[in-house]
Amino acid sequence: MKTAKRSPVVGTVLLLALTTACAQPTAELGPVTTLMESGASNPTVAAAPTGGRAYVAWVATEGEESNVWLTGLDADGDRGHAVRVNDVDGDAAPHLQAPAQVAAGPDEQVYVLWTNNTHIEGRRFPASDLRFARSTDGGATFEPAITVNDDAGGPPTSHTFHNVLVAPDGTIIASWLDSRRGGEGMHPAETGMAVGEGHVTSDDMPEVPGPDVRVAISTDGGRSFAPSHIVNRQACPCCRTAMAMAPDGTLYLAWRKIFEGDVRDIVVARSTDKGISWEEPRRVAEDDWVFPGCPHAGPALTVDPSGALHVAWYTGRESAPGLFYTKSVDAGLSFQAPTPLLSDAWVPPSQVSLGAESDGTLWVAWEERRLDVPSFYYVRRGPGKALSLDGALNQSGSNPVFATAGGPPVMAWLDGDAVRVRGGGG
Repeated sequence: MKTAKRSPVVGTVLLLALTTACAQPTAELGPVTTLMESGASNPTVAAAPTGGRAYVAWVATEGEESNVWLTGLDADGDRGHAVRVNDVDGDAAPHLQAPAQVAAGPDEQVYVLWTNNTHIEGRRFPASDLRFARSTDGGATFEPAITVNDDAGGPPTSHTFHNVLVAPDGTIIASWLDSRRGGEGMHPAETGMAVGEGHVTSDDMPEVPGPDVRVAISTDGGRSFAPSHIVNRQACPCCRTAMAMAPDGTLYLAWRKIFEGDVRDIVVARSTDKGISWEEPRRVAEDDWVFPGCPHAGPALTVDPSGALHVAWYTGRESAPGLFYTKSVDAGLSFQAPTPLLSDAWVPPSQVSLGAESDGTLWVAWEERRLDVPSFYYVRRGPGKALSLDGALNQSGSNPVFATAGGPPVMAWLDGDAVRVRGGGG
């Protein structure tokens, strides 16, 4: 596996970002605030749909114990105290591609979905369950956690690389990769590898089918989830799922799928009944990336107020590796030609994030992992404008994420093992 280093060839996309970053104002997102100084893994962020408050969740490890934490941010940028989400001590596992996911409901509900690890005697890798907790007081307190995967207590297997979304009517949808049908299903990348540990090659993986993409739905505010069902099969076993919902209620789910010949490309499926049934997935681009292993780089999704679906992803295809962006204006039936965010002779697996504001403003962030110091770039595109990297800004750190619903944009990221945030006022 290649390690991060300063590339001798700087691609034109990166050069553009470097030459414009220092000259651009940064006041749009406000000052940097630290939510946890050390011991943290990468955060996720959500905004209340009615505006006024955002939430940041992450897993922090102290000694041998990992727990889930959440902090609320007011519209004026003030932050509350960090609150522990999980009621069972150590009931969490940090993971680059499977962070604790947070979502916000319409009436001060806050939901957090995360994965834990259970070590099984005689097995190299632990099993995992998906855990879920709800708050009805804006994240001040959380009820005892429940398990989302409906096979809990059965043969130990893996349930992770998850996402969670709240529909306008309060329906909660959870997505994940599920290995219950694949023998042990103990793919190394699904077992809480340390952040930044890199991708896994086929030599490390058991010869079992790729895991299933599953969803489970809650219609009672997160008190319980209906039995899960399969959306699709043969997913790449170490790249996260991502969801987004359009204003008309169309639900989109993206993941990296294994095609014949070990091709691993990003696909998007859609549902018009809030996740009960799904159409066949469509590839966002014909990357045809042949890679018999796990890149640890899942897709990003967002939908703008016009209903346009925006997608960003990593591909390691030999002819043009890098991070790319595209959009669909026909509800995911077709996608425009990809726009490179970062492309060069060598680009290691990297993370990318998207967010769309209520006025159509698009935010895009992507990592630059070839440098000695971890950093990422982000750019704002005005409503109705084509994506341009002019004005891209640089920030030290990794794993950037956006929340854009209901109020000022909020960006969170990991800086070493500290959680930083900008936005929400200030």
